[in-house]
Amino acid sequence: MSKFQLEEMIAGKDKHFSNDKFLTKVKATGLKLGMSTMHAASTLFFAVKSPDMSKANKLIILGALGYFILPFDVIADILPFVGLADDVFVITAALAKVYSSITDDTKQEAHQFLKKTFGEHYDYSVDEIK
Repeated sequence: MSKFQLEEMIAGKDKHFSNDKFLTKVKATGLKLGMSTMHAASTLFFAVKSPDMSKANKLIILGALGYFILPFDVIADILPFVGLADDVFVITAALAKVYSSITDDTKQEAHQFLKKTFGEHYDYSVDEIK
């Protein structure tokens, strides 16, 4: 998918974002999506709170996170195997777009959050963060 397709997919989705809905989605889908995607989503979650993040990047992040928490999107999340594929694309594409603006502290904050949330099921290496 192209940059245009990402922007088209997330357009208007920022209004659906909330902290509680995000946390619920992480807990419900984290093990299905894998820790790499969960780390990407959590990194975006903490990055959007940074006062140093530009407004343009915050809009991209909020759109991606809003899309992520919607139960019915391009590919319904309830479909086995493929239902979360579009969520993975949106999260990773948004992270790639804003990655250079995210601090190591924010990445570490996401790591700690997932470690606390998933406990022994969290197997994402700190070395993979940088």
